[in-house]
Amino acid sequence: MQNTWLSILPPLITIACAVWSKKILPSLLLGLLVGSYILNPSLIGGVETAIENIIKILSDKDNLQVLMFLYLFSGLITLLRKAGGINAFSTLAGKHIKSEKGVFYILWALIPITFIDCAFRIIGAGSIVSSLAEKNKIAKERLAFMLNNTASPVVELIPIATTFVGFNIANIGQGLKVAGVQKQSAYSTLLHAIPFEFFSIIILIITFLSIYFQFKKPSAEKGMHHTKMEMSDGMNMDMKDEKPEIKPRLFNLIIPMVVVIFLSFFFFWYFGKDKGGVNGTVASVIATTEPNKAMLVALFISMMITGVIYFFQKYSLKKMTTDIISGGNELMNILAILIVAWALGAVTQDLHLSDFIKEQLGSLPAWSIPVSLFIVASAVTYFIGEGWAASSLIMPFAISLAVIAGSGIPLCVAAVITGGTFGDTTSPVAGMTNMSSNIARADHTKYLRYASPYNFIAAGIAAVLFLIAGFFYRQ
Repeated sequence: MQNTWLSILPPLITIACAVWSKKILPSLLLGLLVGSYILNPSLIGGVETAIENIIKILSDKDNLQVLMFLYLFSGLITLLRKAGGINAFSTLAGKHIKSEKGVFYILWALIPITFIDCAFRIIGAGSIVSSLAEKNKIAKERLAFMLNNTASPVVELIPIATTFVGFNIANIGQGLKVAGVQKQSAYSTLLHAIPFEFFSIIILIITFLSIYFQFKKPSAEKGMHHTKMEMSDGMNMDMKDEKPEIKPRLFNLIIPMVVVIFLSFFFFWYFGKDKGGVNGTVASVIATTEPNKAMLVALFISMMITGVIYFFQKYSLKKMTTDIISGGNELMNILAILIVAWALGAVTQDLHLSDFIKEQLGSLPAWSIPVSLFIVASAVTYFIGEGWAASSLIMPFAISLAVIAGSGIPLCVAAVITGGTFGDTTSPVAGMTNMSSNIARADHTKYLRYASPYNFIAAGIAAVLFLIAGFFYRQ
């Protein structure tokens, strides 16, 4: 396709429509239909292409594993709630936590047991602290901000046992292959890139400091006693605890969460050990594992173990099954957003968005490549709302650009990864921003207005750091 500039129309239309209508899913669908029409310029052809892309997304094994994981994990959280585990934690913590700072300390302290996936982090930590946040009259958009900005930025910086690791290794490996760099391992490149992931590092610092210093006050500081709020897409998510089905015990929360973490580590090793070789190192095992599969299997077994524990406490199997389905259904709107966002990413790829970006960056000097890649990755993710899709589009030619221009490969890799994280935490159409506002029961637009100044300041600082690093760090 010669008119590669057309590739930016679908994401631009999506963002414009989302800002105007405050409706995420219809905006994504409109962007998908516009892109599909450009690919297949007829009314029927455009609809057919859109449907085909959605079917492709649903036919992909990795995508299905992510969707199943989110659905089942939401069901597990409902079980924890109905079993009184979250209630018991809130009661115990409530005796000691008497301020909003205390709630945020708890939220940060939960990172070691919620770090394996950004959605896991948002749903798990959000469900645990939401009642504490309400008791301490914390603005819902501020809670959503704290959840989202301690999810993707944290997971991105951890080089083991996270869903990001396997994805990034695969992406980087493909980029190294395309660039003809055979001697450098993808995992080694990822490790060297972590210190340069400036946006994630800066936004974590800013988010933590915002516990003490706020230059942007939430617009809903008052009126914090609502237990049910209509979301931007008309979704109601009532997270208020009902009467527990069994006696509330802290044990009913801690054991399932610890089991999920332990099994996730185990299956990261288990699914990578054969491909990594008998004497394979930890790095080689992680590089060849199947992270989405490992997470899903770990969660499924954890749910069975949790079910047995609860069953012997007189929580009936029939009621548990109903509650798991009910909990999963609470996340259906988010799952639909993810599916359409992924399809939109696929359409922009078919429209050769990567070629368009390469045309714009091809003649840049070496020192400007890292900051340019960061800005492009940030913008693309902001437009399409999916950091992984943007990384898949940009990473292959980003590494090639680094090699051709003589810029540092880890620095350029970091620019793409952390640029995607900016979009994931800031874009109105990103799955993570929508999930955060849902779990916090915040108005999506108010949350974005609160979070954006912090995130854009962090992005500005990161851009300056990438510019400086581009002068000193070369291949």
